[in-house]
Amino acid sequence: MKFPHPVLRAGACAALCGAFFMGCAGPAFAGPTDTKAAPLPAGAKITSNQASAIALKAIPGKVTSVAIEKKLGKTVYVVEIMSETQGEKDVFVDLVSGKVIGTD
Repeated sequence: MKFPHPVLRAGACAALCGAFFMGCAGPAFAGPTDTKAAPLPAGAKITSNQASAIALKAIPGKVTSVAIEKKLGKTVYVVEIMSETQGEKDVFVDLVSGKVIGTD
């Protein structure tokens, strides 16, 4: 860009820099914007929160992670639980039926 006057050049630079930094820093300082649960994967009948609750009934403890994987020929939620009595355990919860189909 070519500006004939130095003041216009400085003003344009300030405006561009301000826009850049607001765009970059804005989301970093913003609070959570998405408070909804993640959408269900295709074919799923239960949410990851429901899968966690089901897994905790099978193995009491604290849920440390939830992921979707293929296990035992089915797509399942793999709910990782830290149990006081059993250590770290994975509970496989079927996406469709909500049944525990195995542990590891």
